[in-house]
Amino acid sequence: MAFILKRRLTNERTLLGTFAVLPSVDSIEILALGGFDFVVLDREHGPHSVEKLQDMVRVAQLHKMATLVRVPENSKKEILWALDSGADGVLVPMVEKASDAIKAVKAAKYTPVGERGVALVRSAQYGSQEMTSYFKESNDNTFVALQCENTTGLGNLEEIVNIEGVDMIFFGPFDMSASLGIPGRTQDPKVEEVATQILKICKSAGKAAGTFATSPEEAAKRFEQGFNLVGLGIEASIYLNAVSRVVADVKSKGKKI
Repeated sequence: MAFILKRRLTNERTLLGTFAVLPSVDSIEILALGGFDFVVLDREHGPHSVEKLQDMVRVAQLHKMATLVRVPENSKKEILWALDSGADGVLVPMVEKASDAIKAVKAAKYTPVGERGVALVRSAQYGSQEMTSYFKESNDNTFVALQCENTTGLGNLEEIVNIEGVDMIFFGPFDMSASLGIPGRTQDPKVEEVATQILKICKSAGKAAGTFATSPEEAAKRFEQGFNLVGLGIEASIYLNAVSRVVADVKSKGKKI
């Protein structure tokens, strides 16, 4: 299986992508052709079946676009399904303590590092790869990203980020704003202070930092701050905004439609 996310982060340092909530392989292909470096296939907020998820991963890989699966919960079964599809890694929501991080890493890694179940599925190239080498390749390259989304997780972040096997902390500004008592105010100085704190902790631990942005301007700002990976909105909103601009442009030409 071609693992590309970890290598690209090492070589390119910054990656731009988006979240996919629409269960469509055509949509994934469009995102890849449009130039995104990665896509997060969102099973927390999107209606992706396990079967559809695998097809979406396959299409992304054909276009050399990296894939993360945001699992709906920190569960061994959900992480197994996500990784068996052949995705580069998982994005685990609402990680609040070191034991949560350990649980996620164990679910994502094969023995002797973790406890991931073994099967001759797509990620293992249906048994065509020698098992020992596959285990090592997978353990070395499977990407484990954990979301820091509330003040509890922030308070324990130094412990969380230093768990072996954790590759990235992903800052969730919307949930964090709610946790701070200012829901939706993602540009508030209190939220910005958290972003700075997360960046500092990740840098100290030698781990990547990712986050979510709602506009190109915000994405550029996050890269300038030092975030390595930025998810720009969701693809449904990107499509809606594009359609709205086209319609508004036509209507602005003067002729009523």
